[in-house]
Amino acid sequence: MDTNFNDSDFAAMIGEMEKENQKGTGKSLYWKPTSEGTTNIRIITPLKQFGEKLFYEKHRMHYINGRSIFCLNQTLKDKDGNVHEAEPCPICAKVKQLYNNGQKGSEEWRLAGDLRARDRYVSRIIVRGKKDADGKDDETRPEFWEFGMKIHEYFFNQIKLGQAGNFLSLKDGRDYLLTKKGTGRNTDYSASCLSMQQSPVFADVEKLKKLMEYLPSMDYSQLVEFKNANEILSELNIYLNGGETNESAFTSAPVESQVDPLDAMTQPVVNVAPATTSSEPKEDIDALLGMI
Repeated sequence: MDTNFNDSDFAAMIGEMEKENQKGTGKSLYWKPTSEGTTNIRIITPLKQFGEKLFYEKHRMHYINGRSIFCLNQTLKDKDGNVHEAEPCPICAKVKQLYNNGQKGSEEWRLAGDLRARDRYVSRIIVRGKKDADGKDDETRPEFWEFGMKIHEYFFNQIKLGQAGNFLSLKDGRDYLLTKKGTGRNTDYSASCLSMQQSPVFADVEKLKKLMEYLPSMDYSQLVEFKNANEILSELNIYLNGGETNESAFTSAPVESQVDPLDAMTQPVVNVAPATTSSEPKEDIDALLGMI
């Protein structure tokens, strides 16, 4: 028996320990505020290059043990460029069975409520003041932000009422002041609102150019990965029988998303404020924004 444990073996062991330690944590594909307080974000308008008409993409997600899985009963293009056509979803079937067999307020109804598909929305955003790992300004690199129905309703109402003007305009729109209080399932975003101040997404032309360099790589489809029905059913049965889930069937998602704290939020209405002025040449900003 070879008992020699050399440096190479030691390095390999460290690698395996790191994998084991990180198992189940995953890195979310979506940005979220990591601490309490207010973070200013700016929503990017629909991108002409992708033929978009909305500033978000809607999808439906199931959550099991705090992890997310795409509902099979929806048609979306996935990260491989394939169009997944809607098909029967085993989790949706189980939810229907639980509702039919239980009574309101029963354990079956509670479980059905936990498992049911939820509407989620994804937008591209700029995070004000963001830094990279070296502490350098990384504000021009956009992020994907996932939010729930109540935030979507707030934006829809702002558009319908017209009191905030065209807040999506990259030229003279508004930042969104995302205010976080609490953590986990107690997270509260109810103080969030659109800024009273209008401003360009960037007044600096060079920053705007950097933003435009990143946007072509931000197709929403890269976030979409469907699993087959048999695999999902197997994982669902393991969960329902008290076993551990196989994380390969799930995409990484914050535990906060399982019971969306944003679903209970109400938002204040903002009034229109005058646009700020910029010292940058107006024609340069306008020309660049016209290309987005």
